[in-house]
Amino acid sequence: MREVVIEEREALGLGPTDPFDPYALADTHGIPVYGLGDLLAHGVSPEAFGHFTMGDTAAWSAALLPLGTARVIVENESHSRARRRSNIAHELGHLLLEHPFDNVILGEDHKRQFDEKQEKEATFMAGELLIPLTAAERMAFDGWDNARVAAAYGVSTQFAQMQMKGQRLRAERAARKYGFGKASFGKSATGSPN
Repeated sequence: MREVVIEEREALGLGPTDPFDPYALADTHGIPVYGLGDLLAHGVSPEAFGHFTMGDTAAWSAALLPLGTARVIVENESHSRARRRSNIAHELGHLLLEHPFDNVILGEDHKRQFDEKQEKEATFMAGELLIPLTAAERMAFDGWDNARVAAAYGVSTQFAQMQMKGQRLRAERAARKYGFGKASFGKSATGSPN
């Protein structure tokens, strides 16, 4: 999966530590991204729009949808920009891994049920697209905190924590073993890892 991410990022002209724009990747693949509000003129009811954008905003984030042989992404524009970026990257993960559309079913509670393995794979892909392993390693060894990572890569602090956790453990172990960098862990600053 990391090889696919590297290829996709390189196709956009990005190096291993450059910030990533999921909307640019969607555009490169010819996938339009629409907000739920864009669909009001195409049959989405004002009630449904209000439910997902003002009522239960956590109920739905984004979806990759088949339209014949084409694909589109519909996103919940009520979410923060950082969340929307991770949502789009997640949906692109499904696309890049060529996940089939036949595994989404409606459960008894009328909520969608997903293939857990495919969801984990798409989440992994989103993480690697937005904060690749190479960047996470460098930032961990340089002692970047979650706020700094989030600001540099346009993600939430929770997303930054998810991507940085393993690399921080590696950096801390190396600091203990070799006696370097320990004092810098957790300091806040801005900028990108170069």
